[in-house]
Amino acid sequence: MKKPSPQLVAVISLFTLVCTMVVPAVRADEKSEAAATRKAQREAEVLKKYDANQDGKLDDTEKAAKKADKEKAKAERDAKKKERAEKKADDAQK
Repeated sequence: MKKPSPQLVAVISLFTLVCTMVVPAVRADEKSEAAATRKAQREAEVLKKYDANQDGKLDDTEKAAKKADKEKAKAERDAKKKERAEKKADDAQK
């Protein structure tokens, strides 16, 4: 069998190198498009929930309502987390 020419080896190597760089770049672009879509959906949901005057943006009172809901949700998560930790400590003592 004949050995491949150095030019052929160089072309194949270059092609392989380019492919290894292009595929991750394309996949990253797909991920960023999906992330942008999810972000737009979240923003639309926030507007639907908090935009009381339906002007397409949140004013100060609407932002305050959103912030209050976030703080309430955080307090609930923290309370559940504390409850689980206390239960785990109680179980460990038994």
